[in-house]
Amino acid sequence: MIKILVTGGSGFIGTSVIKSLLLEGYDVNCLDISKPKVDFEKKFKFFKGNIFEDKVVRKAIKGCKIVIHLAASLGVKHTDQNIVDCLDNNILGVKKILIHSIKNKVQKFIFSSSSEVYGDQRSFPIDEDAELKNKSIYATSKIVAEKYIEGFAKNKKIKYNIVRFFNVFGPGQKSNFVIPKFIERINKGKDLQIYGDGNQIRSFCNIVDATKGLIGVIKRGKPNSIYNIGNNNEPISILNLAKKISKLAEKKNIKIKKITYRNSDRTKEREILKRIPNLSKIKNDTGYEPKITLENGIKEILRENKVNKLDKLKNKIGIGTLQWGFKYGIANKKGKLSNKEIIKIKNIAEKNNINFIDTAHAYGNCEERIGNIDFKNFNLITKLPATKPGTNTQKWVDKSITNSLKKLKVESLYCMHVHNTQYLLGQNGTKIFKRLERAKKKGLIKKIGVSIYTVKELNDILKKFKIDLVLLPFNIFDQRTIKLKIFEKLKKLNIEIHARSVFLQGLLTMPLNEIPNKFHKYNKYFLNLDKTSKKIKKSKIEICLQYALSNPYVDKVILGVDSSKQFKYLISKCNFIKLNLKKFDASKEIDLINPSRW
Repeated sequence: MIKILVTGGSGFIGTSVIKSLLLEGYDVNCLDISKPKVDFEKKFKFFKGNIFEDKVVRKAIKGCKIVIHLAASLGVKHTDQNIVDCLDNNILGVKKILIHSIKNKVQKFIFSSSSEVYGDQRSFPIDEDAELKNKSIYATSKIVAEKYIEGFAKNKKIKYNIVRFFNVFGPGQKSNFVIPKFIERINKGKDLQIYGDGNQIRSFCNIVDATKGLIGVIKRGKPNSIYNIGNNNEPISILNLAKKISKLAEKKNIKIKKITYRNSDRTKEREILKRIPNLSKIKNDTGYEPKITLENGIKEILRENKVNKLDKLKNKIGIGTLQWGFKYGIANKKGKLSNKEIIKIKNIAEKNNINFIDTAHAYGNCEERIGNIDFKNFNLITKLPATKPGTNTQKWVDKSITNSLKKLKVESLYCMHVHNTQYLLGQNGTKIFKRLERAKKKGLIKKIGVSIYTVKELNDILKKFKIDLVLLPFNIFDQRTIKLKIFEKLKKLNIEIHARSVFLQGLLTMPLNEIPNKFHKYNKYFLNLDKTSKKIKKSKIEICLQYALSNPYVDKVILGVDSSKQFKYLISKCNFIKLNLKKFDASKEIDLINPSRW
């Protein structure tokens, strides 16, 4: 796989870019003064240093075919007050990395520029050919750096792409940028301050979209081209931005105050009044399309500010509902849940920001119960019938979706799974999938998923269909997905992962003397789990739960619970865990790990 060097990789954009590149399967080297927090350590190497340290740069760039140069001096106030540092870092630094790139025969040089280079324009949206008008030292440094790159390319020494970002925002951004600054002030109970009349227009782009835009340029950008990266769907004034954030934060006592430029971090002459990008070029060349709305992006930051790491683990929980339709689970002694218990579970979920419900047509009257109790504010996932489709496959899919929506009393579903994949892999499988795609285009479902039992059926599906979500078995005994690197494969394909059978129907949590006789031949696995439980002083239910939650690839852990009390207990035990997995590995014991064989 291609190796990429990212300079300035511990920054806001850099960290996001590195994470996405690793998920795409690239090998990534990072050069910065601090190490970014990323997974996939085997494919990631960190080189501590700055862009002027030749020895470190030579090591970091060795073997890299692409360089993404993000390292720079940032911030209005900082660059205006540190002119020499800004010019050195943003101009001479670029020249340094360019020279190293040429010596190492780098195939493509990606440079991170800024919408600041456009200054004040008269025609909107702004396209890449607009006249560059520097209104600050920062803009000047970026313009000169761009010209350096174009000069080297003109002499056929390197191929490049320049990307000009427009007002990128998202979780983890420093508070010297406007959106996190407003949110920080709100969290501290302080009034929001806007400069001048607040009519400055900006087009904010979520970090997820900005990252996708950059990776699109890496893959499909035309050589020696410049691209705007932003979101031009909803330009907004700074005054209205302040109002929106205040409203979304539900802080009625927060006031918005206008202050003069004299009391701000910039002069009036320094301000750019309007920024709206023309994205036609990047859309035509790479297929880039920003998806995340300003409101959803702000909500995400507000959520991030409210929760700590353990709260994030809680948010990975999804609620399985088989016990709502049947008495299910080998360890279930309480039977089918009552409406009273389901309502209690709903209330507990809402308090803990748990908002995914997984159900199915095959779960008795479960869909009707969910609809009657009103879960429309949750992300609802259900499944096509597990029984054989009728003679008219398309009609069967349409009717199944319509019936589920009617029972659940919602207008759209987060996901519709194919419950029995033998029909998707059969002769009418393409018809089933195309009909699901049609429902997705109509907005009836957001994602198309599959519920699988074996790695083979998943691989067969991935060869034929572009799915959005997979529901798969994953527990401390069943390590097939780990050993075969299925999670990595799914993430490279941008497929959401939901894990089920975390407790193996409760079998993993049962006392040793209550485990049914038919499982006694697997005693060594149960004994090892029991010994570990006593050694680390955690219950078996804690170990199984935390093992699933700790996996960084898993997006949701679907838990079936026997009571609201048990649900509350599980939430209280959310935490990380590290284990030596070899002694629990029963991946070859299919009759144990696959309940359908019981």
